[in-house]
Amino acid sequence: MFLCADCREILLPTMTDQLKYHLERQEDLEACCQLLSNILEVLYKKDVGPTQRHVQIIMEKLLRTVNRTVISMGRDSELIV
Repeated sequence: MFLCADCREILLPTMTDQLKYHLERQEDLEACCQLLSNILEVLYKKDVGPTQRHVQIIMEKLLRTVNRTVISMGRDSELIV
């Protein structure tokens, strides 16, 4: 579903809101990392239509939260590779 640009347009705002909610509360970090990774992998593909706007949405909504989460985790976290 996420491969279709029209579906992404609908799903991405909700997904990023949910990711932000859980990351800010330090909940389900492994699942959040996996979901964000999967989203970015799809957006990196060449055959999924325009992605620049979707990457911009992720940057605007999640970059600060992801940075804060990583900083708070410390270097010994198994989620940091």
